[in-house]
Amino acid sequence: MKNTKELQTRQFSNTPIIILLVLMYVVVAMSDNFKGIFVPFFKDDFGINNTQIGYVLTAGFLAYAVFQYVGGIFIEKVGYKKVIVFGFIVGMASLILLITCKTYIILLIGLFGLNVGMAMFNVGVNTLGPVLTVASTAVLMNFVNFSYGASNTAIQKIAGNLLSKGIPWTQFYVFMLLFCGALLIYLLIIKIPYTPTSEKVQYQKKDLFRNKVLYLYIIALGFYLASEYGIGNWFVNYMGEEFNLDADNRAFYAALFFGLETVGRLFGGFIVDRLGAFKGMLLFGCAASFLSTVGILLGEAGLLIFSAAGLFYSIIYPTIITTAHGVFKEAASYVTGLMLMCGTLIAMVVNMLMGIGNDTIGVHYSYYSIAICIAITTIAVAVIKRKVGGFEGKERAG
Repeated sequence: MKNTKELQTRQFSNTPIIILLVLMYVVVAMSDNFKGIFVPFFKDDFGINNTQIGYVLTAGFLAYAVFQYVGGIFIEKVGYKKVIVFGFIVGMASLILLITCKTYIILLIGLFGLNVGMAMFNVGVNTLGPVLTVASTAVLMNFVNFSYGASNTAIQKIAGNLLSKGIPWTQFYVFMLLFCGALLIYLLIIKIPYTPTSEKVQYQKKDLFRNKVLYLYIIALGFYLASEYGIGNWFVNYMGEEFNLDADNRAFYAALFFGLETVGRLFGGFIVDRLGAFKGMLLFGCAASFLSTVGILLGEAGLLIFSAAGLFYSIIYPTIITTAHGVFKEAASYVTGLMLMCGTLIAMVVNMLMGIGNDTIGVHYSYYSIAICIAITTIAVAVIKRKVGGFEGKERAG
């Protein structure tokens, strides 16, 4: 009885931290989706082509990749709060650059810096979330990612409507800057009493790099990110160039994809608890691969089918992160940063190739990369399931 009361007390005390994680992912969603929505406006305002847009996105991915790894190392050394505060400072400075941006080079620098800040947010969420004392880590992480999906849905629809009415894209970054300022004040007020496990338990990095499962996790996460980022960055452009849809219609399909992904994440933790982490990922991964492929194959008639795939993308990312924490335990912060860095580098390369592919083989054929990437993730998850054996049952029981 005493232990139950202590657990409930700890869970209640975690509420301010959970609110922080949820709101941080709202900011990350703004960062990830604004640049995708703004691609047509970037091209018009700065007179650039798809390949140059690819360079802008690549710079952002590079910052995201490297600084997630750096963030994982820093969390082990200075703790969660200082790393997240650093992310706010860099991110807000970069937003000021974007708001006053007049040239392509400043755009590139601003998005690079913004992604440095978002990298600190992402690694903070994905290392702090799984160590919180809660009844179900799977439910928590899917709920935190639900906030990302809910924000995606709202951003895609609201931004599309406002842009079609002539609101300048820079005004969206003004709102983001004000939101970040308020959230930074909140962060400085609350307490984060958790300490990374690596401060208490030593581990050998050479043993980690000998573990083949680590590389399978990197593949699974990397190609998932490549697929989802590809949708965030290129779906609007795909619909505009292939089917000449206006901003409002493009926003509808993008919002539908991310809206269904949001619904899936709202209930996804409970599905994972019932089916098991790996069975759930395999089921959803197969469905996502199938619907993505058919949706692209059918062209404009398949846009609804492609958007429906968002429901099945939902649980894959948070469940990969959650199971990795269970597999690697003491090295969880370092491994999470490493996975996010390598995974983002994979996503960076794929999205760069998509940008080049849009100008060479055409937007339609280039967009098949989305379906191929989610299929690779599903295959990698299947191999991980075979190698970790009984871990899944332990995770569900825990």
